[in-house]
Order: sequence, then C-alpha cells, then structure tokens
Amino acid sequence: MSQIDLFSQPSKSIEKVEYRLKDGHLVYYPSFFSLSKVNYELLKEIINWRQDSITIYGRTHLIPRLQAWYSDKFDYSYSGVKLERNNFNEPLKVLLNEISKVSNYKFNGCLCNLYRNGSDYASWHSDDEDSLGRNPEIASVSFGEMRKFSLKHRFDKSLEKVEIELKDGSLLLMTGATQHHWKHQLCKTAKIVEPRINLTFRGIR
Repeated sequence: MSQIDLFSQPSKSIEKVEYRLKDGHLVYYPSFFSLSKVNYELLKEIINWRQDSITIYGRTHLIPRLQAWYSDKFDYSYSGVKLERNNFNEPLKVLLNEISKVSNYKFNGCLCNLYRNGSDYASWHSDDEDSLGRNPEIASVSFGEMRKFSLKHRFDKSLEKVEIELKDGSLLLMTGATQHHWKHQLCKTAKIVEPRINLTFRGIR
C-alpha cells in the first residue's frame, strides 16, 4: 500500500455531532480520519510552511503560527496579509475527495496552519472575506494535538460561547450563515502540548 493510499483512509465508524446555533450550523465528526499520525507526519513534511507578519495599528507582528495557502487557481488574503499561492498537492486532493463525501460544497482552496505549541493560536475572527461569497462553508480538518476551539456570537451577547475540543483526525464543517454571525478562535494554552496541523478548506468566488 502506498503512502497516499494510507493517507486517504477515512475512519470506518464516523460519529456525527450537530450544533444548531442561532444564525449558524456546525457539523462535527470527532474521528473522521484514521491513521492520523501518518497524515500529520506527511503534511508536516510536504506543506511549504512559512511565518507571515501582520500589521495592527501601525505595529508589525509575526503571526503566532506557521501557515500556507494552496489553490490551483485563486489567490487569497485576509486582514491585509497576502498569502503566497501553492498548487494543490496530491495529499490535499485526497483529503478534499474524502470531505466531499459528506459536503457538497465546492472547495477550491486550503489554508494550512501549523500550531507548534500552546503559545501558537488564532485570535477571534470570522472567515467572511468578500472573496468567499455569501454564507461560505468552511471544512476544518485537525491532525496532531487536541486543542480547544471557541465560538461567540458577533451581535447577541446573551448567547453563551460554544467550545469544542478538536480531536486528532476530526472534521468540523461550519455552514450556513455561521461566518456572518459568529466569530471563532483557537485558544492559547499554558499546558505543554504537542504540535497541531489544521487545514481549512474553503471556496473562493
């Protein structure tokens, strides 16, 4: 069996958890992919990781994680950060094929993030760039250390935060109007944690 064949294997038993939120909808598969260590090691090796900078209020900071953008056709930027485009490699295509079995959304790009330790994080934001169109679906795949993922409503402060422990080999679909009404973050942690790779597939319009 080839390395790609190993990489492509989904879990044989797929648990599904739905979160029907006000103005949003999440579908979480805690164990979507099997052989997660193989997937993690391969992705860590073949993705063209880089650390970009972001300027906030006139001050430039290193983004607290490594990242890379993959698409055969489209460029992508967010918060003034212009990402260098890489063409889809075979492992990402294989992953996308597996995700398409539970989502009919047309994904054509993937933002890859490598969180090296508990100090690497993603602050509160929404994936609502104009290039993603109205009601974009985001497919978030995790390999490596489990990390806490939080969401909060952008306008209704009476709603409680939603917190999900994103497990190794999991898939989270954020659908409907979620990106227009909810923000999300990957929290920092003071605990000693192993690295985590997160792939967020999205569709550029």
